[in-house]
Amino acid sequence: MKLMGIWELKKLALRNLARHKVKTILTSLAIMVSVAVYIFLTSWLGGMAIESRRNIVNFEIGAAKLMTNLYFDRIDEMPSYENFMDWEVYRQALSSEGYVSAPRFTFAGTLSSKSGSAPIIFYGVDPAAEDEVLRYVPYVDFGRYVQNGKFEIALGIFAAEKLRIGIPTRILRLELEELIESVALNTQDGNFIRSLYDEAPVSNVLFTVEEKITEGNERLILKRNTSQGDLDRFWDMIIVSGRNDVRINAVIDIKAVPEMIREDRWKGELIPALRSEDIMLVENAYEHIDFLDTYFLVEEDEQKLALVLDAMIRAGYAGAVRHVNQLLDAVVVGVINSPAPLPNGNTAYIPLDVLQDDAGMALEGAITDLIIREKGKPDSRLPGKSESSVVITAALKRGLESMGLIMPDNLGVYTWQDQMKDYLGYEALQTGAPQVLSFLLLLLSFLGISNTILLAILERTKEIGMMRALGMTDKQMIMTYMLEAGFLGFIGSVCGIILGCIINYPMVETGWDFSQMGDLLSGGIGFRTTAVFRSSWNIPVIIGSGIIATLLASCMAFFPTKKAIKKPITDSLRFE
Repeated sequence: MKLMGIWELKKLALRNLARHKVKTILTSLAIMVSVAVYIFLTSWLGGMAIESRRNIVNFEIGAAKLMTNLYFDRIDEMPSYENFMDWEVYRQALSSEGYVSAPRFTFAGTLSSKSGSAPIIFYGVDPAAEDEVLRYVPYVDFGRYVQNGKFEIALGIFAAEKLRIGIPTRILRLELEELIESVALNTQDGNFIRSLYDEAPVSNVLFTVEEKITEGNERLILKRNTSQGDLDRFWDMIIVSGRNDVRINAVIDIKAVPEMIREDRWKGELIPALRSEDIMLVENAYEHIDFLDTYFLVEEDEQKLALVLDAMIRAGYAGAVRHVNQLLDAVVVGVINSPAPLPNGNTAYIPLDVLQDDAGMALEGAITDLIIREKGKPDSRLPGKSESSVVITAALKRGLESMGLIMPDNLGVYTWQDQMKDYLGYEALQTGAPQVLSFLLLLLSFLGISNTILLAILERTKEIGMMRALGMTDKQMIMTYMLEAGFLGFIGSVCGIILGCIINYPMVETGWDFSQMGDLLSGGIGFRTTAVFRSSWNIPVIIGSGIIATLLASCMAFFPTKKAIKKPITDSLRFE
């Protein structure tokens, strides 16, 4: 036999596939399923990660925020004293450059109702601006969103359930009767409220807690087909009864240069924490009184006092922050149930304007952050270069310069990635591990496929011996069977890519609604659960899976062929 070129070896490999149709089809099907499952799993995991990022941007923090640099450095502590004024000017400058923005004042506190209390993160918001920038505002299940000029709160659904505020979606029969007694004015109202609920189905799903049902503790759920008119009527009855009346207990931190500092705190806390260039500035602002062991403030120049205060805040000196307790009475006018977890949790939104004067929190126009998004940006697209920190900062500076102003050095623009570094690291861990696992499953499936290829080569040992006797070299034999296995991988991977895309298409377009599964797992969680997961098109994975499948299948043929050609030709010809 003359030496065969690569083209002749390819034709020989294809003829071998045609001669063994059943094995070719079965092996290709196995590869097809492996590739399709790998594409589906990685696309679904990638889609969940992208959907989570969209929710963060669209429902929680926008593309970027303008805040003081010190506020960002301590953002987990929510230092309300790190705020800034004149946000209307910055908003106007951003608007002239093609960006929309929404002011916020963020603070932590406790919200108390007639049924209990819970720790809450409060956001003072401008309702119109909030609706323009973020997308959670329309997701008010019951009631409405807050309005300017009123001490009103829109509360996350989980906090509302803890505090027993608003319309309960799941409730025990005895609790419902207590609710009816407190809100119903007559028998007709009581019967109306009872008609809105059904008994929750008994769940036999795994992982659910089995409840021993006795008279009075039957679980009831709000009917899913309840009309908006009936919900509004029920909500108004609750508002009138005062069950939604709440009290805010919060501590507002105010920056102020302390009038006096004890010597032990001066030497033990303040001076060691100051930067070397700030020590002289602070020392010159105070005078030490020996017999009192105390340093007294003597500096009167406002500009120097501002520099002293900044130095103390940078050093983290607690004495430069004064804590003021605030008690505010409000009413919950809406319950939020959005696709994102933050607005649904222990979160409350209150109009920013009612917090400005002494009747509120005496903010005097201060905000902690200004949420920023590009005008007309589709919700489906994550922020790109036009919403980066550098581009937005440059746009803000241009807008301010057009008004004859400059951007203060203590302010900075921080993107959503800057604020969510911990989450993105956790996300990479959460999605990376399953992707590695799915790849290992793909690899294991090919190890199983290698057994099929191994058996096929062993069955053709006599054929291998005959071809070697006719003059085919060992290298040509290995190449032929690797090409044959590679063609199997190529056919299977192409079919797998097609199948994977077909399966993935509805997951990309419509997603998978998990709300009904949530109801089953919890024995019926009630009204309007939002839980839709979507996949995404991951082109590198789709193309890469086909290439990897082809190369893996080809490599799987190397070792069994190598083993077969080690046999002497005479033994191969006698092999049965």
